[in-house]
Amino acid sequence: MEGIFGFSKPLWEIASRTTLIYFALVVVIRLIPKRRTGHLSPNDMLALILIGGLAADGIMSGSTSPADILLMIALIVGWGYVIDLLEFRVPFFRRCLRDRQTTLVRDGCPQWGNMRREMVTEEELQAALRRQGITDLAMVRSACLEADGEISVVKRQGAQDGEA
Repeated sequence: MEGIFGFSKPLWEIASRTTLIYFALVVVIRLIPKRRTGHLSPNDMLALILIGGLAADGIMSGSTSPADILLMIALIVGWGYVIDLLEFRVPFFRRCLRDRQTTLVRDGCPQWGNMRREMVTEEELQAALRRQGITDLAMVRSACLEADGEISVVKRQGAQDGEA
């Protein structure tokens, strides 16, 4: 039953290719430092487009019928929903699949190892502090790189804006 409404590949092949490529991409994206996923640079956007194109080629494997493509889309959307559901319901999956915040500054002291691991430069940290009106690191109780790539800052008690 090939043609417009039939499958050009066996269902098991379409499902296995789609599932394998989807989960491989989930793992690859999980390994990217969160600082790079929160705000996409042109290089990051280009990499995502190319990865998407390569993944589509891997999933498609010469499939061209609308039924094949609709099945692939349904599987990707379905797996996305299942992963979201597992992250919400099962803490183990949430810990594995979601980034947690990373402390960049604790009690006015930069956490250089964390900054290096997340690829946050001192200049980026200073810029984030300035956006919060903080000019001196001593005014910071904590600064964290959130899962979305944003840097959140908590001032010390009694610290005033612009205080040196």
